[in-house]
Amino acid sequence: MNDFLGAVRIIGGKYKGKQLNVLNAQGLRPTPDRVRETLFNLIGDKVQDAIVLDLFAGSGALGFEAISRGAASLILVENNADNFENLQEEAASFKGAQIEVLHQDAVSFLQNSIRQFDLVFLDPPYQSDLLLPSLKLLIERDLILPESLVYVEMSSSGNTVVPGFEIIREETAGQVKFGLWRKSSFLF
Repeated sequence: MNDFLGAVRIIGGKYKGKQLNVLNAQGLRPTPDRVRETLFNLIGDKVQDAIVLDLFAGSGALGFEAISRGAASLILVENNADNFENLQEEAASFKGAQIEVLHQDAVSFLQNSIRQFDLVFLDPPYQSDLLLPSLKLLIERDLILPESLVYVEMSSSGNTVVPGFEIIREETAGQVKFGLWRKSSFLF
């Protein structure tokens, strides 16, 4: 029997209002509605027909929101077994949507992926050191295109600069710093 922390809701698109169960798991902190609303306002119509990767899927709120707003496909990567099972159940409720849920380590996924993504959500556990290696692998493995958008979320006290990326927009909301990044247009 899963212990649920509560639910988050889809805030826009085809599945607006749909509730997603959120497990009571250590380190799991769904992206707040206000942050998701700001994010998807910034992304705008670039979510339409996008190939989306939600790398540290957690509740899946970001990826499922993208599907609701017209993304073509979604890959959710989750390392926690209970969370993985919950994501599989949630994904099945999005009838007809192209959603793949993988029980895998995020860095291993990036090291072995040959797919390219239009939109990537990177929201690793704050106490981990997984953000920097994930960003580097996106560039090194050519997993994003020049026009791809990468959502980066970290603790508001965090600061990450990665060669090969430029920050389009960054904001802080409470204890969360989030931003939209893309491949740098500068040559290194």
